[in-house]
Amino acid sequence: MRALAIIGTIYFLLVGTAFAKSPVAGDKAPDFSVQTMDGKSASLADFKGKVILVGMFHICAPCRNQAIELEKVRANLSSDKLAIIGINTSGDSKEAVSKYLNGFPSKINFPYYLDPNMTVHKAYKQRDMPTVLIIGQDGSLLARTPGVGADQLIPYLKKIL
Repeated sequence: MRALAIIGTIYFLLVGTAFAKSPVAGDKAPDFSVQTMDGKSASLADFKGKVILVGMFHICAPCRNQAIELEKVRANLSSDKLAIIGINTSGDSKEAVSKYLNGFPSKINFPYYLDPNMTVHKAYKQRDMPTVLIIGQDGSLLARTPGVGADQLIPYLKKIL
């Protein structure tokens, strides 16, 4: 009976942490550290004071489609108060991500970062592929959604810039 109680406790602890609360709109955006494609470090703090549109991506077709939508936002909404970034959150290698990006039908002109330790994936408890985040100038999470089109993002971003 005691062994059953111990197993039950361990199961509860494992399941509880696996389904821990994901950051949602209104929460402080968890900090993260990622790498540029040329190996330099970048963090959420580097974008302080800007609205940040983040695409959390893997190497997949839905993520490619979302990156194309973020590129449309970049091409149609210019502001020094806005940063648009993509992050490969699955820990893929630089070579794999570079090959993936080179296969896009058109060039992505926003910075695309690597997260070899999957810190962003873990911090934001990413479950959807892709996931789009909008982080406010004050560091709060304004929106979190699975794939979303530029036609919805642009009007929303214009209101908060």
